Amino acid sequence: MVKISKAELAKLKNQGIMNQKQEGYFTVRIVNGGGNFTGEQLRILADFSEKYGKGYLGLTTRQAAEIPWIKYEDLEAIKEDITNHGMKHGGHGKKVRAVVACKGGVCPHGLYDTQKYAEELHNKYFGIDLPYKCKISLTGCPNNCVGADTTDIGFMGQAYVKYDVDKCKNCGLCTRECKQKSVKLIDKKLVWDKNLCVNCGKCAVACPFGAMTIEKEGLAIYIGGKRGRSNYRFGNRLSKLYKEEDIDNITQAIFKAFKELGNEGERIALLVERIGIEAFENKVFEYYDEIKK
Repeated sequence: MVKISKAELAKLKNQGIMNQKQEGYFTVRIVNGGGNFTGEQLRILADFSEKYGKGYLGLTTRQAAEIPWIKYEDLEAIKEDITNHGMKHGGHGKKVRAVVACKGGVCPHGLYDTQKYAEELHNKYFGIDLPYKCKISLTGCPNNCVGADTTDIGFMGQAYVKYDVDKCKNCGLCTRECKQKSVKLIDKKLVWDKNLCVNCGKCAVACPFGAMTIEKEGLAIYIGGKRGRSNYRFGNRLSKLYKEEDIDNITQAIFKAFKELGNEGERIALLVERIGIEAFENKVFEYYDEIKK
């Protein structure tokens, strides 16, 4: 059995190659943007699992694929095969991790094309160095299927509704669509509690009379969320609403602020707790304005 140093194990892990508890075996992680593999890519990965592993692969919670049971002496060969077929291995280290997205581009609830922007962010930023690891999630609506508020940077689709009481027929159609129960019929009159509304826009879609209409759409951005073994934290929502075309620029601005203000080994959540969300947000807005010029 080949003796592998801790330094080499750390180097391999940084490439998305994790040593298993079974000595001499490794799991190789293949990443993409938004969790989409083509049918051809899946067939290729299936072939790799048979060629190098034990004939199976797994999908991770962050939408990557992992092939286990790779022998140490086969690592260079499978890395070369993955690269030659236009795919990437990775997903560890003080870097931008694989970008995760719900199926907002095809889901009936999606308010923007999450898959499109996840792929763009992944292709541009995956693997860049930061003070510590950074996870990005894009969710298409307030259903929040990929946990935008529990990741370092999270984007959530929003649809702000305007209510015109004079056009309302008190039919109750909107109440059937509202999971939050923010619209209710009380004594046969519609009552809208804005404090319960999460801006999904479903009431406006259901209303045939134009009493509920979508007044403004955009993206809520959450900063400093995290999950894990301890210190679970919900992210702080930035005070401004952004458009889809702002995703790249605001992401760049957040990275710049993180690099300037963050300490080595400090995740965004800890940075925000140390200096406060207002100070971090101000720096983000400062960089955003510079990038937009």
